[in-house]
Amino acid sequence: MSLLWMLAVLVRDRRVILSCMVAGFLLGLAIALLRPKSYTTTFSFVPQTSPDANRSGLAGLAQQFGIPLSALGAVTQQPQLYADLLVTRTVLEPIAMDSFAVGAESARRVPLAEFLDVGDDEPAVMIEETLLALRKDVIATTLATRTGMVTARVRTQSPYVSLQIAERLLGGLNTFNLMTRQSQAREERRFTEGRLAAARVSLRAAEDTLQRFLQVNREFAESPALVFQRDRLQRDVQLQQQVVTSLAQQYEENRIREVRDTPVITIIETPSLAARPDQRLRALILLLGTVAGFALGVLIVIARDALASDRAIGRDPALALLSNEWKRIRGVAAS
Repeated sequence: MSLLWMLAVLVRDRRVILSCMVAGFLLGLAIALLRPKSYTTTFSFVPQTSPDANRSGLAGLAQQFGIPLSALGAVTQQPQLYADLLVTRTVLEPIAMDSFAVGAESARRVPLAEFLDVGDDEPAVMIEETLLALRKDVIATTLATRTGMVTARVRTQSPYVSLQIAERLLGGLNTFNLMTRQSQAREERRFTEGRLAAARVSLRAAEDTLQRFLQVNREFAESPALVFQRDRLQRDVQLQQQVVTSLAQQYEENRIREVRDTPVITIIETPSLAARPDQRLRALILLLGTVAGFALGVLIVIARDALASDRAIGRDPALALLSNEWKRIRGVAAS
């Protein structure tokens, strides 16, 4: 079949193609008109990607005692972690189980599962389906790799619900990170407290050793060996004093960080109420429907012409070859 023949067939059966195009246009029009409005609330933030300066002293001590820095939370947290954290069960489950006001002056609060049209009699299944709907249709996150800024978009059929979900996401993220930081500080405080107690015992033992030496050897200035031993004992005491002082400072810093409630992310764009609905892309839907109708019409015309040609000139030998090859492939697969 030549291109000229194919063009002639398309022109001859232009009514079929035009009918399919009209059907595709009408189908696209119906989809565009019936597509519900949606409202998107956007917020952006930048996480703290540098380790806490207060941990530098503890990090050095931990390395001296062979404790990995990751156990103390000294590893830099990547922005992708915060982007993935927004769609975790820990953050989303309290939202999925809550109710939201649909309108500005609406006194009635609608459960989120009902608002998202997630219907199931089993509570556990309903929560799982609500979480799935939130991850699939409501929440979308993007990460700017160059700047480390995380952008989250919440889209629902109500601007007020979108705003409330966005605020709950941001609050849940702050709460989770705050609890994580405080728990890390609590573990660091316990570690430092234990090391401080052991260091004080070592300091006390070094001071007792130096005291006994001075009591026994009152006149040691004339003996180089005794002078050297006194200097060594004094160095041990000074070293233990430095360790105790450093651990005591770190212990107080950890106690402060354990109760600190400052945010751990910097908000670039706060959630705000959507002033207008999202673009419904009606023109694009109509264009896609028309193009799909045209492609379907061309396929129908060409297939019908090919069947008519086969009936007119007899069976195409290519069909027999294809049938034989298919039988041979099935036989090889079965064996």
